[in-house]
Amino acid sequence: MILGHSISSIRPLSQASRRWSAIAPQSVQQFKRYACQIHHPTKLGQLRAKLRGFGQGHVELDLNHSPGLALLTLSNPEKHNALTGKMMAELADCIDFLEEAVTKPTLPVLSSESALILKNGGTTLKTLEPEHRQILEGLVGIIVTGAEQKSYCAGLDLSAAKTTLLTPQAGSEMAALMVSTLTRFLRLPLITIAAIEKAAIGGGAEMTTWCDHRCIADQAKVQFVQTQMGVVPGWGGASRLLNIVPRSTALRLLGAAEPIHGGQQALQLGFAQLTSPKGGAVASATEYMQSYVWEKRPDQNLSGGARRYVPAVRAMKKIVSVGMDHDNIERVSELEKDLFKQLWGSPDNLTRVEAASSKKK
Repeated sequence: MILGHSISSIRPLSQASRRWSAIAPQSVQQFKRYACQIHHPTKLGQLRAKLRGFGQGHVELDLNHSPGLALLTLSNPEKHNALTGKMMAELADCIDFLEEAVTKPTLPVLSSESALILKNGGTTLKTLEPEHRQILEGLVGIIVTGAEQKSYCAGLDLSAAKTTLLTPQAGSEMAALMVSTLTRFLRLPLITIAAIEKAAIGGGAEMTTWCDHRCIADQAKVQFVQTQMGVVPGWGGASRLLNIVPRSTALRLLGAAEPIHGGQQALQLGFAQLTSPKGGAVASATEYMQSYVWEKRPDQNLSGGARRYVPAVRAMKKIVSVGMDHDNIERVSELEKDLFKQLWGSPDNLTRVEAASSKKK
């Protein structure tokens, strides 16, 4: 599992190589070769196929949970929504689908092996129709939660893993797939929020760190229990946590496995942006995300409302995602310039500039 953790943080890889190459150049080169091999798309595809047959549970993606917002649900309620190999594969399938949805003008196509469940406003879809393309074009955000208001996610389903995933090699392979999947999730040009009920434990706590925002219900608990299990985070959660809370706080949460009890403590630590009543995390997260969807929300008694320009919201997410790499400010600036060029002078931009000019008069 140590090796699995070593490959779990993609950004610090080059930094670590520079830092230690003078001390142990041969070890660094071996490590870099292994990391490249295991993160190769072909290898990751093989790992996904291998994991697909392990365990129960499933992943659901409701494309139309609310206008502009999708709902991604981790469903293994009997095991507190812990992830099985099957669910890890379906989570990767889900990111494939979303990447295609936001980059191509055609409807995404799921592989025949995938058991990912797609929904439209709660209704299961057997096939995608042309009208679903419009829903996908309007997506600006994703809410991630656990099924049946059970735990958000209890990490790895150990009952499903004990015969297949508890060797060092299997652990490193599992970590490689999860880090790849969650990194791709982070880089989606969609705003994301974790709606946390009851508990997010171990790998489940790590998964909350890959979202842009976190909503924690009253009495819910988030705990990085990896040191209690004799390991370290393997899904990239440690490096992500350092982008969310101060270093000293991260050390307490990770090294001492101190739990975060409830929304108020999460707010005080800077880990969460909002709280909700027990059982209301998804509803509160949905409400919080409305400001990314609407400039002027439709009144219940009146028709209308003004939607935000989707390409602009998505472009801002891209800039922020790249901007997290503080060592690459030139690349961030170039990306901002390129995206500004793409959006400035568009019909929507010109309409909004004209409207703003009229208001000033």
